[in-house]
Amino acid sequence: AAQMLLQPVDSADGRLDADRLVPYGDELVTEQLAGDRLRLSIAGRRMVSASCWWDPAFGAPRRGDGSVIAALFADAEGHYWLHDLRWLEHDPGRDEDPASQLCRQAAAFLRQWHMPAVRLETNGLGRFLPGLLRRRLAEDGCGAGVIECTSHRAKAVRILEAFDTVLAAGALHVQDRVLATPFVRELREWRPDVRQQRDDSLDAVAGCLLSEPVRIGRSLDRPALPGWRGGDAAQHRAVTEFEI
Repeated sequence: AAQMLLQPVDSADGRLDADRLVPYGDELVTEQLAGDRLRLSIAGRRMVSASCWWDPAFGAPRRGDGSVIAALFADAEGHYWLHDLRWLEHDPGRDEDPASQLCRQAAAFLRQWHMPAVRLETNGLGRFLPGLLRRRLAEDGCGAGVIECTSHRAKAVRILEAFDTVLAAGALHVQDRVLATPFVRELREWRPDVRQQRDDSLDAVAGCLLSEPVRIGRSLDRPALPGWRGGDAAQHRAVTEFEI
């Protein structure tokens, strides 16, 4: 990129290995089931959960911290699908206040990807946003919930915990539209010991990853174990020596 396209890049390797990302171009497929339920799938795989994280910022557009919202899905085999990542910006020339503009964009993002809830980081400027966002969702007829979150650990620790193992396992799939954002550059250049660096998208995606439960997939080359996950349980008669 530096030599052939004359793009400015950092010559030093970052802490996280962006080459372990798995790109995909498939879109989210929705199927209407009985009882008004939806089945969501990507690349033929059924999604079993979704996480959305929004770390708001109210600086001037393209200056200071970015107001980034991320949508991530997970399948039953423990793979994660980063489907969209968006920088929300307000227009200083509009009559509508910046917070309302951002909440309107966030609500549209939740509706577009059928997110059941958004985790909203309320550190600092985000404290008064949950009520405003809930009102906006109600006005738009969106049933998504708003979960208030406060981060108590260092950002670098959260990012390492979220990305290290997932990248090493090759379990983070990234949609092409996300690859076209600054996300990959931030991933390549990020270092845990540098304070002032661009990591807004990493923080949002880390929030999604850390919000997801750990899932244990079934190996296809061994028989299913009975019991504790349900569905595969069979009756069993135990032999005892108790006398009643």
